[in-house]
Amino acid sequence: MGVNGKNGSGGPTYLIPTGNEEFDIKLGGGIPYPSLIIVEGPHGTGKTALTQLILKGSLTLGLRGVAIVTESTITGYIKKAEAAGLSLTDYFTAGMLDVYSTQFEGSRWSRSSSTRLLDMVGRFLMESAPSYDVIAIDSLSHIAIYASPIRVLNFFNTVRILADKGKLVVVTLHESVLREDLTTRARATCDGYFKLSLASLAGKTVKVLKIVKLKGARSRFEPTITFDVDPSFGIKLVPIALASV
Repeated sequence: MGVNGKNGSGGPTYLIPTGNEEFDIKLGGGIPYPSLIIVEGPHGTGKTALTQLILKGSLTLGLRGVAIVTESTITGYIKKAEAAGLSLTDYFTAGMLDVYSTQFEGSRWSRSSSTRLLDMVGRFLMESAPSYDVIAIDSLSHIAIYASPIRVLNFFNTVRILADKGKLVVVTLHESVLREDLTTRARATCDGYFKLSLASLAGKTVKVLKIVKLKGARSRFEPTITFDVDPSFGIKLVPIALASV
């Protein structure tokens, strides 16, 4: 399956609208497909919401998606999308979206288990890639923090290959979890690099998205987008002039 006739085997890049018209305008039309997007930021900056927005836009077009989540259960991930006004329930129940979680009864985090999980996720994605158009890993931090540098680099090589084969891959990452040299190399491999942070607006905390890189954009994109997550509207843009970091 593809977008605007794309067959997933190379060729031109297309844009996937997120479904949020204001946000798409700021992005220069939408998210380039295929591509590898890295979303980095501290806890609470909207990494999951942004990923779910991209997933929902892709699913709305009829693409098939998979989410690998490490910070919540499958049910928790679906409920979080509902609470953010970005419901994925219908796509999940219809089989258009698969969700797999590393959080399950009896699971225990350790250096060895997180390293094994990173390798397992990489193998799973390569083996199951033909079944999906869009892949989200949210977040990579928990399964990469204890992994050796070579394993982390191998994982980013895997997702780079998947993007080159015609997939949209979104990877979220907590700030400063990986060694700086690994983060630098990961940024170099990606097509899009989004940096998230928090800002203050009239005593209220809002989220700030800085687009450091976005290959494949059809028109000029806004380098900085300020937004909030509203349960009634999903992602809601905030005039950046009003916010101060």
